[in-house]
Amino acid sequence: MKADQIRIHLSQNKDRSAAVSVSWPRSEAERLFIGQPVAQAIAMTPLLFSLCAQAQSLAARLVLQQAGGQHATASDEQRATLTLEAARETLRKLLLDWSQAFDGAPAAAEWTAQWRTAQDLPALRKLAEAFVYGEDCQHWLQRGEDGWQAWLKQGASAPARWLGMLGQAQPGCALLPPLGAGMLADNLADWLRPGGPVWQGQAREVSALAREAEQLPGLLQQGLYPRARLLARLLQLARWLTGTQLQASAARLPDGALALVDTARGPLLHLAALDENGRISRYRVVPPTLWHAHPEGVLRVSLGFLAAASDAEWQRQISLIDPCVAYSVSKETEYA
Repeated sequence: MKADQIRIHLSQNKDRSAAVSVSWPRSEAERLFIGQPVAQAIAMTPLLFSLCAQAQSLAARLVLQQAGGQHATASDEQRATLTLEAARETLRKLLLDWSQAFDGAPAAAEWTAQWRTAQDLPALRKLAEAFVYGEDCQHWLQRGEDGWQAWLKQGASAPARWLGMLGQAQPGCALLPPLGAGMLADNLADWLRPGGPVWQGQAREVSALAREAEQLPGLLQQGLYPRARLLARLLQLARWLTGTQLQASAARLPDGALALVDTARGPLLHLAALDENGRISRYRVVPPTLWHAHPEGVLRVSLGFLAAASDAEWQRQISLIDPCVAYSVSKETEYA
């Protein structure tokens, strides 16, 4: 999907105090669905949303079925496809973006070649066990927090080394609790605030860290949010590769329906309503990045703490938060 960049601006005073502002003037491509029949909108979805196309397509199918009066549920096959997409995307991030952010270059060509040819979970698991974990995924999952700390200190893989580099404490946002479509349908107003989504009045972090927080209490108590954020992504990947599937659900609203679909970056929300002719009268998409780019969200909180850091460190921290669109950074120093 073509969208405007997230805009991040740092204003630094002579006394080294700084303020960070974040905005995302998102282009709402889903407006093209208005007036369209259901089948047309479903066909258009993967063309408009190329990243996480399977998740976007499943959300569109579920919300439009539910809005049309059906009881929409995701099949095991659909959830398996959703999970495969998330696993492939996470490995792509590891091999390309996070390798670039931590090591200054993408992973070696032999690794990226394996990723391109890996089209199912067994092939992705083989790649992950070699590049990411250095051991069997299931064994790695069973280590627990103390075992993961010992593993990263050994530095036996590139991601283990990266985790060892993330030893600085910094502030973090409150975490979004686990939600299903039914619970969200009863508490939807905050999520749809014009200034950006919130939950119980707070901007939240919605990433894998929100789903894996119970596994990482020590890191969170120490304020090691960057380390916890990356480790949570590795935990999620290992779970998907050993049989856990992402969730998707739908619920009816008084004036339409919603669908909530998990993705690698966080929850994806679609809302829709149909007119008396069965055509779409309202459609809205709330992607995880609207939470990341909230004016009081995780990008602002994390980067405000790093105001005096290098550009490379800023890029590393933004990459860990993992917005789904490009971003631009501008800085100014005030001497008044």
